[in-house]
Amino acid sequence: MHLRALIPSLVISIFAGANERNRRRLVDLRETWGREISRPRNMDAISLYHTSVSAGRSTVDDRTWQDLGMDDLFARIDRNAGTPGQQMLYHQMRTYEADDRTLAERARQQAVLKDDPVLREKCQVLLSRLGASGGEWLGSMLLNPFPTNPRFAPLLYLCSFLGAACILGIAFIHLLFLPALAMMFINIAITANYGRQIRPYFTGFSQIVTMLGVCEELAAIPNPHALPQLDTLRKSRPLAARLRNRLGWLVMDRTRMSDLSQLAVDYINMFFLFDIVVYLRSNAALRHHRDELVGLWEAVGSLDGSIAVASYLQGVPGLIRPALGADRSMEVKGICHPLLATPVGNSLNLDGRSALIAGPNMAGKTAFIRTVGINVILAQTLNLCLAEKAVLPRAVVRSAIRREDNLEAGQSYFFAEIQQILEFTRTEEAGPCCLFLIDEIFRGTNTVERVAASTAVLHHLGQRQLVLATTHDVELQQLLADTFDMYHFSDQVLDGSYSFDYHIHPGPAHSRNAIRLLEISGYPASIIREAETLAARNSARS
Repeated sequence: MHLRALIPSLVISIFAGANERNRRRLVDLRETWGREISRPRNMDAISLYHTSVSAGRSTVDDRTWQDLGMDDLFARIDRNAGTPGQQMLYHQMRTYEADDRTLAERARQQAVLKDDPVLREKCQVLLSRLGASGGEWLGSMLLNPFPTNPRFAPLLYLCSFLGAACILGIAFIHLLFLPALAMMFINIAITANYGRQIRPYFTGFSQIVTMLGVCEELAAIPNPHALPQLDTLRKSRPLAARLRNRLGWLVMDRTRMSDLSQLAVDYINMFFLFDIVVYLRSNAALRHHRDELVGLWEAVGSLDGSIAVASYLQGVPGLIRPALGADRSMEVKGICHPLLATPVGNSLNLDGRSALIAGPNMAGKTAFIRTVGINVILAQTLNLCLAEKAVLPRAVVRSAIRREDNLEAGQSYFFAEIQQILEFTRTEEAGPCCLFLIDEIFRGTNTVERVAASTAVLHHLGQRQLVLATTHDVELQQLLADTFDMYHFSDQVLDGSYSFDYHIHPGPAHSRNAIRLLEISGYPASIIREAETLAARNSARS
């Protein structure tokens, strides 16, 4: 009677504990909805899935990704509940999507999940179970072939069967004691050797089981908006259940067992090779269904990633769906940098021509070309743009912004820049459209050769691709007028103060405030007079 009364109470306590954990997860998710999540991020681990599948795809190259600070932008958007969502979102942000229907579907899912909190929260509570440490290896593990079973696998099955048969047969034939003892020693030796080799895979299998359990529960959620991820999970639900049950023995948490139970399980494994037999059968099943497992992983990752972007949409006003064109034209109004706390909106209109952007340091030139580059990438990956209006080219973004001496390779700053921009010049005119972002081209050499080389290179690039280039060399404005539209940022020196409005203006730059800035900074009057004399003399020569 006491046992019968105890069992229901145990069941109730288990479910109550699970419900309490889910309630806490839901509270946490609601508190972070629409907000940036500050947490440690191992970008090397997050990029594992992208590295595994990026071959042959049009992606944002490493240099451009770093130049534009895209890791920081990923952290801003990353509100994922689980590790697969982080890895899938990273992959999407680094992969140019050429299919307009795919981009439209991503936008639809983001809008649906943003506006349906009941569906979203049900998914998030389940997806949060995929955020355990070590889960970043799951996607890469599924993409690679599982280890093949050894050629002597039939002998392992036989040893397992003979060990069990001899032990059971002793009750009927006492002479089987010696064969049973011999099989026990043989199986103990097999467990000590082969069992030790396969045990590291059990951790990965445990992550697969967790994923399969999440997939089963997600598949049970009603899908009124026809989300393709939930449809995929629903179709694969029977397979997920079969595989999860098959792997259950291997991933059972034996640390929670009593000492007697653990001892019994250890003896079963040593004498009958139970772990090894289950591993061989499970491994064969996983190898057979590897493509389906990858599809399940991608489905849960894509769903989590869409929820993360929906949260970003909720928390960042001003995001729009851009229009993408096939030519080199660009029309943006009020475009902003998504990482700046108080961004200044700027406008630019290019009809098949490139842009040369002049102006003083700190006026906003580099920030502006980064702004355009980031938004062109976001438009082709997540179908987003931070602007009032955006008609953007479908272009691969390549940048030359952060250039440093490579001491290990023995390369100077200038030589490294030459090599980098040389790659731009080798881009085929008939290939995909490129947007080149070049910040102060060839700034590592003397003025005469810099102006000459910059003119030749930018003219070559501007005839073939779309270029946004910044410069301090006002001479370039006249030399490139046939290929580039001129824009500039300006500064102001008023009442002894130096300021910027950070707005881009059409036309060439005419402001010459560098000497005035020296003066208000307190430089000696003799230096100011000599500088003004030299500047006037050089201007007369040019």
